Amino acid sequence: MAQSRSNLTRLATLLGGLLLAAGVHAAAWQEGTTYQANTVVDYNGKTYTALVTHTAYVGANWNPAATPTLWKETGTSSATPIPTASATPTSAPTATAAATATPTSAVTATPISGVPAWNSATVYNGGQRISYNGAIYEAKWWTQGNVPGADQWGPWALVSGTPATATPTIAPTATQKPTATPVVTATPVVTATPTAVVTPSATPVVTATPTASATPSPTPVQGTDLLPKHVVVGYWHNFDNGSGVIRLKDVPAEYNIINVSFAEGDQTAAKGTAAFVLDKLFNEAEFMADIKLKQSQGVKVQISLGGANGVIVLDSPAARDQFIKTMGDIIAKYGFDGIDLDMENNLSITANDDFRNPVTPQIVNIIAGTKALKARFGDKFMVTMAPEVNYVQGGLGFYGGTWGGYLPIIYGLRNELTMLHVQHYNTGSIGATDGKQYSQGTMDFQVAMTDMLLTGFNLGGDVNKPFPALRPDQVGFGLPATTSAAGGGYLSVAETQKALDCLMKLQNCGTYKPAKAQPDLRGIMTWSINWDSKQAYQFAKSHSAYFKK
Repeated sequence: MAQSRSNLTRLATLLGGLLLAAGVHAAAWQEGTTYQANTVVDYNGKTYTALVTHTAYVGANWNPAATPTLWKETGTSSATPIPTASATPTSAPTATAAATATPTSAVTATPISGVPAWNSATVYNGGQRISYNGAIYEAKWWTQGNVPGADQWGPWALVSGTPATATPTIAPTATQKPTATPVVTATPVVTATPTAVVTPSATPVVTATPTASATPSPTPVQGTDLLPKHVVVGYWHNFDNGSGVIRLKDVPAEYNIINVSFAEGDQTAAKGTAAFVLDKLFNEAEFMADIKLKQSQGVKVQISLGGANGVIVLDSPAARDQFIKTMGDIIAKYGFDGIDLDMENNLSITANDDFRNPVTPQIVNIIAGTKALKARFGDKFMVTMAPEVNYVQGGLGFYGGTWGGYLPIIYGLRNELTMLHVQHYNTGSIGATDGKQYSQGTMDFQVAMTDMLLTGFNLGGDVNKPFPALRPDQVGFGLPATTSAAGGGYLSVAETQKALDCLMKLQNCGTYKPAKAQPDLRGIMTWSINWDSKQAYQFAKSHSAYFKK
């Protein structure tokens, strides 16, 4: 691996040198663009070469100067000369010359030699170091605009030196981004329910299968090899909704991933504040010990954000940063293995929301916030999602409002995504890519909806808007454990396993038959472990045994 990166670096340097020798400047770097490895760009008077293929997500400000893991500086741009410190040439650039090369936010402190000064407008990822007021700090996770040393619980860890007590004045520059993201004050109202989606008698929407070249396949998530090839996922809730409550330590071993439900938005605090309140039925010390016990047994225990009543508002950079801090504090306190995004409210897209480049603040900020948590907690930190059907497959018949509202999040986090298990319940009938309608609670529904994620589908039936396929190891589907667990969508174990047979082996298929088998399908999810306990954990035990055959 090290030799491969070394060869790539030498190639990047050579390309940059050839570009400058030819006197040709590269295209300017732009947010929202997907860059292939070895692409050369101009940024603030310098040329940079992409080390890996990646997307410069809108709102993340992952510019070449701020992301050394993505870009390598390969020279100065012939398009934008860099001013020198004086008319007399020197053998090596001086600190003064480097400081005048690119406008930055002014700070009162002198930067430490060899360590770049902190810049309020720059995005820093975990592990990057800066100098500030005579001290050196290292970013714990994604951060932008957070003053080093201002908060011991913040994103900066002191490496050396003594933090100053005074906060220097920051002078904004022309390149500094505004401190607030425009808030979308209204969502376009769909005046009629899209008939191609919910009405069985509607005229089928026949769509072409997106080509594989439309979007690069997601990069495998580091750490997913720590999971079994196939998993059973369950939600454990610390409240009694008729299912009763159980200790976390008593969850059977057949559950590979436990999603603790729920962390929610604290409506009495600043926007973006996440809160997790353990019910008084439980003892917190025992709960934390139970988490460690399950983890010692190879089980992943995550915190799930949302639920039916869990609203969290992320309509500004300040709310985003509050979310990063407070959710990060929850994860760190309890030692959770990852985050599950189960938001069922406050997600609505506008006509301007290209799923590849969303503009709605709530969506942009949940993507950036989740990336920051992943950066803070490392490669083994998992990201899963459990959206409702209309937020995902509903985008086939109509794209707008809540229909397809999760698709920008799925796409934006596709390289971080461990598993997507859509809730195949509490819904009606939905159109599939074969132009037919399928109803919840049937074997065909599970196959048709899941296959859409494995092959990709066109938004609103428009062949010019293909949503790309996910890797099969990122995909599963969710079902209620019992008939009482949800408002429709229950499917017997036998019929569920027929659906798995069809998806994974092309056996026991019904009306809908996929084009090919997907033996690497990751698994299945249920709401909930508590409800499954009412039937001696039949869901978990039956499907775990199925996957081990």
